[in-house]
Amino acid sequence: MEPSSTNPGRGRVVLLPLPYQGHINPMLRLAAALDSRGLAVTILHPETRAPDRRKLPADYRLVTIPDNIPPELAASGDVASFVFALNKNCAAPFRDYLAGALREEEKGEDGRIAFVVADVDWFAPLSVARELGVAALGLMTSSAARFLVYLAYPSLCHKGYLPVQE
Repeated sequence: MEPSSTNPGRGRVVLLPLPYQGHINPMLRLAAALDSRGLAVTILHPETRAPDRRKLPADYRLVTIPDNIPPELAASGDVASFVFALNKNCAAPFRDYLAGALREEEKGEDGRIAFVVADVDWFAPLSVARELGVAALGLMTSSAARFLVYLAYPSLCHKGYLPVQE
């Protein structure tokens, strides 16, 4: 089969995993399933903790976008601050990438973008994709317990348990 990244006749899916191994692995499994069904795969990733290109299938395109994350934040255990900073800092570079990809698509230089799949914690890029008229799906890459926390969060806020009161 001709490599995905060079076959403009194929639809393209853009995948955005969070830069944690537990998020990248499920996204790569999804990429393999989509690739086997004829979609070209682009992995869009912030420059911080970007995967090694040599460890990805040869026909996947890897695009890194600038994230301007301070090294001390990336090395810290403060996951929430890191994820919020990624969303804030990557919204504009993601918009630039996606708008450019859509322009290439209009010129017939690349396969059409069928949809974007992003980790559910990538709320800014998901919003940008929708604003640009590209179908966007959130993928919950973490455990069922974390999914239950997502479902319970609005109720916990409504009942006054969150935010935690001193």
